[in-house]
Amino acid sequence: MRLAALLLVAFVALYPVVTGAYWIAGGLVFRLRDERNEAAEPEGGWPGLSILVPAYNEAAVIASCVDALRAVDYPELEVLILDDGSADGTPEVAGQAAAGDPRVEVVPDPVNRGKADRLNAGFARATHELVIVTDADTHLHPQAPKLLVSRISRSPRTAAIAGAPHVTNRRTVLAGLQILETASIIGLIRRTQAVIGHVGVVAGVLGLFRRDAVLSAGGYDGAMATEDIDLSWRLLLAGWQTTYEPKALVGMEVPATLRSLWAQRSRWARGQGEVMHKHLATALRWRNRHMWPIAFEAVGSLAWVYALVVALVAAVVNELAGEPFPILGFGLAWGIAIAVVAMIQLGLALLIERPYDQRALVGYLLGPLFPIGYWTITAFAALRNEGPATVSGPRDRRVVWDLERDRGAG
Repeated sequence: MRLAALLLVAFVALYPVVTGAYWIAGGLVFRLRDERNEAAEPEGGWPGLSILVPAYNEAAVIASCVDALRAVDYPELEVLILDDGSADGTPEVAGQAAAGDPRVEVVPDPVNRGKADRLNAGFARATHELVIVTDADTHLHPQAPKLLVSRISRSPRTAAIAGAPHVTNRRTVLAGLQILETASIIGLIRRTQAVIGHVGVVAGVLGLFRRDAVLSAGGYDGAMATEDIDLSWRLLLAGWQTTYEPKALVGMEVPATLRSLWAQRSRWARGQGEVMHKHLATALRWRNRHMWPIAFEAVGSLAWVYALVVALVAAVVNELAGEPFPILGFGLAWGIAIAVVAMIQLGLALLIERPYDQRALVGYLLGPLFPIGYWTITAFAALRNEGPATVSGPRDRRVVWDLERDRGAG
């Protein structure tokens, strides 16, 4: 029993340190080896490109999104605004913003079918082999499409490329913490996974896909809470590669209140759990060993949260039973180690991101709050949603849009 307790404590203590060091190493390798991209024109010229923008009740932001898309620097471009039964005039506002631009088409639908169904309809309608997916509350950088297309042209085995989201609403501490997250967590993880050609999440905020790969994989699954994670795993299980383009920038608004942040993280956690329920057994087979780093990270992160809770409960029980574990001294040493690793990780990530976002370094001042407060939200979301979803799988109803959210919470 004591050995089991020591192993549990060792796992709780070492897992975040080891994974942090792993992401730091992977981020540095990608930065030195693969970061460079001059958006060189592919052999044979720039291929045609379609951009899909699913939208539901986005009248407040869709015009600025369309404006950014019209400013994109790409020779042969098709933009499809895929309305999903909006009740706030989103199609009309999008049409006005298009201002007669022949590259932009608004595709209305009176029925709210959900984001996955709307994207599947968009892939079926798209006229080009390469397709970008982005959200309606984003601002795409004019050079992002060329950067994405240039990178995917390097290998016919690459089915999808994740873009680089950057926070635009930065006036609150909560937003500042999410700036740190996009750099130190999302950016480093994607760089690390891209080193081996297997990025686990090509998120809906910005991703470039090969149309035939998506269609052959069955498109997006409307039953999944996070249809983008599910599609990414299915593409990888089908033998495709996915990668990351850090220079393909897209501005996004993040949740500005704790309520909207919790709603977002709950959905993300549930979606991750559903994906593990659906695909983990297949991913762990020998023929899919290329998926093991992603699968082990997903399982390890969830296991760590539960192990931490068990360790804390065991420490309290032992204290009450008169057999105290030296938790104070251990906890202090562990806290110092975690703080050092976290600050190194944050600092390195922000330095890597500095060419793309020079103001992000200001967020380093919030570094001490990140492992204390922000991880707590993620941990509770995993306990409340990811664990149960890993056991139960997707719910028995079609997933539609989040109705209670502020800008950026979707």
